[in-house]
Amino acid sequence: MKKLSIVSLVVFAIVFALAPPSLVLAATAVNLGAADDFAVLAGTAITNTGTSVISGNVGLSPAAGSNYSGLTAVEVTGTIYAVDATGPAGSVNNSGLLTTAKNDLTAAYTAAGQTAVTAASELGGTTKTAGAYSTADGELHVTGTLTLDAEGDPNAVFIFRAASTLTTAGSSNVVLINGAQACNVFWQIGSSATLGTNSFLKGNILALTSATLTTGANVEGRVLARNGAVTLDTNVITKSTCAVPPTPPPTPPPSPASAPINPPLISVTKIPTPLALPAGPGSVTYNYAVSNIGIVPMTSVVVTDNKCANVNFISSDTDTDSVLDLDETWNYSCATTLSQTTTNTVTATGHGNGFITVDTANATVVVALPVLPPLIHLVKKPSVFSLPASGGAVTYMYTVTNPGTEPLANVSVIDDKCTGLPGRVVGHPGDLNQNNLLESNESWSFVCQTHLTQTTTNIGTAEGHANGLTAIDFSPATVVVAPIAVAGITIPPANSPTAPTAGIALPRTGMSFNKNLVLIGLLTLVLASVIADMKKKRTI
Repeated sequence: MKKLSIVSLVVFAIVFALAPPSLVLAATAVNLGAADDFAVLAGTAITNTGTSVISGNVGLSPAAGSNYSGLTAVEVTGTIYAVDATGPAGSVNNSGLLTTAKNDLTAAYTAAGQTAVTAASELGGTTKTAGAYSTADGELHVTGTLTLDAEGDPNAVFIFRAASTLTTAGSSNVVLINGAQACNVFWQIGSSATLGTNSFLKGNILALTSATLTTGANVEGRVLARNGAVTLDTNVITKSTCAVPPTPPPTPPPSPASAPINPPLISVTKIPTPLALPAGPGSVTYNYAVSNIGIVPMTSVVVTDNKCANVNFISSDTDTDSVLDLDETWNYSCATTLSQTTTNTVTATGHGNGFITVDTANATVVVALPVLPPLIHLVKKPSVFSLPASGGAVTYMYTVTNPGTEPLANVSVIDDKCTGLPGRVVGHPGDLNQNNLLESNESWSFVCQTHLTQTTTNIGTAEGHANGLTAIDFSPATVVVAPIAVAGITIPPANSPTAPTAGIALPRTGMSFNKNLVLIGLLTLVLASVIADMKKKRTI
């Protein structure tokens, strides 16, 4: 029986050490449906005091359009919708669209009710990673600064649930770092949300009843109230759009040859002119520069923009061979008319040595607001593009620049498969005036070293902030590890996607392990061993 007790204790210790009692449950994105196009959506009334600036559509349903008060078409860069003909001048009557949007908002509110970890009601002064959070008392408060850290995943989702209220203090702020995006932040509020004077909230408010923005409160996201009113007072609400990270292309199957093959590497920069349309809707021209930053010429280069249809080649295929050579940069442009603040993504692809390379660039143009948005550009190059079957060391070199006009604060640089980058950058030697701002005449460089045993595509992410907006850029690169050729049979490198695996694959649960509890578990094992030894000595 003594042996059984000790064994039980050891088993308990192991289970306790490996169990994840401190859970941050993974959250999934909430589909807003037709409500996605609305910066403000309410049920009973929309009231505005002073002059607000709203980028996105505004809707009121089921209340009549006469329940709009103080809001004019001049303050809205999208469309004002009403269910009847009594809306503000310039509004559009469309009860069908509003009904669909309200139904989709109801569905989104329900979808945001995901299983959540219980957190303190005061979020200010804390840093939260991706996941779903709720509070025991049903209230959420933000006093000071709440930092949301995506840990390198631009698709990371944050959900904050309050059974009752959300209250932010005056001058409070929500800061996004390491790839976090306002479009992926959701505030599910069971009653009402109240944003303090000159506060700044990131994300989409999904309020069951009402939302009140006091003087000067700003939202990068949406203010959506299902059943009650939205009250505004000289606010700026900018409908957020996700920057699209590149999808790594499929890796060709390994060839019988054991010699490694160099893949191509492409880079694209996008600059809109102008960066802002403070007077309202107008024409914008996007200029793109596509460069070959690898060691392999590229063919079949294609450039597309998800919100500008006619991308045209301008120059400079200097030898007119339709091959993007190592010393060439090809220029493209696309013109369009914007009626509201817009974030769009250009994608450049090229082919070389049987591989496809891809890069993206994102840019925001602000409409009807006298501020300039930020731009950021990241170039990542590996020290080698191919390795023998045994693998080897790779050093990635990152260069971060500012192609815009606004100095960038809180710059961060991360990589999804190479640790050692700084994340938030402070005191970089390339910061010429040492003000911790990345300016247009500066270039900040970084390195990250790792060891690869399989063909790997990893994505670097750089982001910066200015004027309440976030600029983000992604830079992927592929390094090929050659297959092994034995007696005419090709064996993929160990751990490669095509290599056979042994053992049991554990599914990802979105749970985070508490290191302190693991340590406690290990100490429990030691204690069990000591107890066993003492009992042995007593029996001698």
